[in-house]
Amino acid sequence: MPADAQVSATISAATKDKLDRFTEQLGLKKNFVVEQALLFFMESRRELPDEAFIPTRLVLDDEQFDELVARLESPAAPTDRLVELMRG
Repeated sequence: MPADAQVSATISAATKDKLDRFTEQLGLKKNFVVEQALLFFMESRRELPDEAFIPTRLVLDDEQFDELVARLESPAAPTDRLVELMRG
């Protein structure tokens, strides 16, 4: 079996641009960066629970969005427990 194998993947143009800039700035080979990224990703999926990979996007309907904005614009006063926690 050969020591190396080729993998083909389709990525967004924006991601490719980021990869191009990143590798050029650091003087790295793209295949090295991609392989390391895959290895780190697979290892983290093995070691961390699924809850660690929560999507970073919130989906709100109009009513939920309005409620969120209202809470952000007029936040509740911190509770005694929160103040104590933040003081350490």
